[in-house]
Amino acid sequence: MKKNYKIVLVTLLCLVFTSVGNSYADSLEGNTTLGGTNGYIVIPSAYPVDSNNGPAITSGYQAILEFPTTFAHIPYIQFGFAKDFETSLAVDIKDSANILLNGKWRFLEKGETSVSFGFIGQAINLGNTNEFAAQAYFASSFSSNFIDWPSKTTILIGYTFKEKLNSNIDFGMGFQAPLLEKVFKGKVDFLIDFGNVSYSIDPSAGDAGNRGMLNIGARLLPVEFMKSTYITADLRLLDLLDDKGRGISAGISITFRP
Repeated sequence: MKKNYKIVLVTLLCLVFTSVGNSYADSLEGNTTLGGTNGYIVIPSAYPVDSNNGPAITSGYQAILEFPTTFAHIPYIQFGFAKDFETSLAVDIKDSANILLNGKWRFLEKGETSVSFGFIGQAINLGNTNEFAAQAYFASSFSSNFIDWPSKTTILIGYTFKEKLNSNIDFGMGFQAPLLEKVFKGKVDFLIDFGNVSYSIDPSAGDAGNRGMLNIGARLLPVEFMKSTYITADLRLLDLLDDKGRGISAGISITFRP
């Protein structure tokens, strides 16, 4: 987004509304970004997928409509293993295909705070220009308050290895908090993330080259519908502050924890 002051304003507002406070259960575990890694909408969290009691396998599908006409599909598969590691593979299919290979390692866990290193390898516009890029990041996730809601908060900083960007330095924040807890009985969360980075350098909604995004959404937390098998769902509004690239996304995933 060309008017970067909008991102600065949103950052300041969220920092004002955020203060360390009530503990919030690790409901981020088992929920993925558009790129298939554990996290919010486009911002990864520091939490790997829950694999404390054995490997976890998640498969999912996400649809994106970028207004007014573009429709894209993102199927993905995610693996969690050895408690602190996860990896995933997603394919972003629009006019061409983008492949996203994610890896995350949580190297610090103290109380309710986790710190992870992540890497996203990207093969972009396959069959046409055949470009390549990568993103490396550090993410810190912890309990806090978003306004008066107990929240899981993440701060991300990283670097995008790709030329022709306004800035290669990545930053972002994400919040996840219960949505209308009395109505939804703690089963649905509110999501918000923002920053100058998306799940890919070529997202199917949003303009990653202009480096500014705000996304909000709602998330159905994991529900066990068969033994050791869980289903989740997300509904998202994408890139709300930009002058182009706004979109809507819906996704569903199934996780098996043997």
